[in-house]
Amino acid sequence: MESKQPLGFLFETMAYYSEESVEQIIDNLELSNSLFILSQAIGMAHSKNVFSLTESEIISKCLRILNKEIYSYDDTTRQNTDIVENNPIGE
Repeated sequence: MESKQPLGFLFETMAYYSEESVEQIIDNLELSNSLFILSQAIGMAHSKNVFSLTESEIISKCLRILNKEIYSYDDTTRQNTDIVENNPIGE
């Protein structure tokens, strides 16, 4: 069984398999997906030492807060929950 190779990676972590899938991501963004993607983008920049030490400390705390919100937000009810949902990026 042959697995499909990604066309590329968004923010070095999120594989995409076609230009159309990137367009789908853009067209279908909701709050939790947006927060997740921003978290990945900021995390990538943070890991590449784009920020000063002081900025990194603040961003690190912001990422922890955002990630806590991402994994406790329910798009269907628009409320925070204790349920962790998997928000896959389209293939």
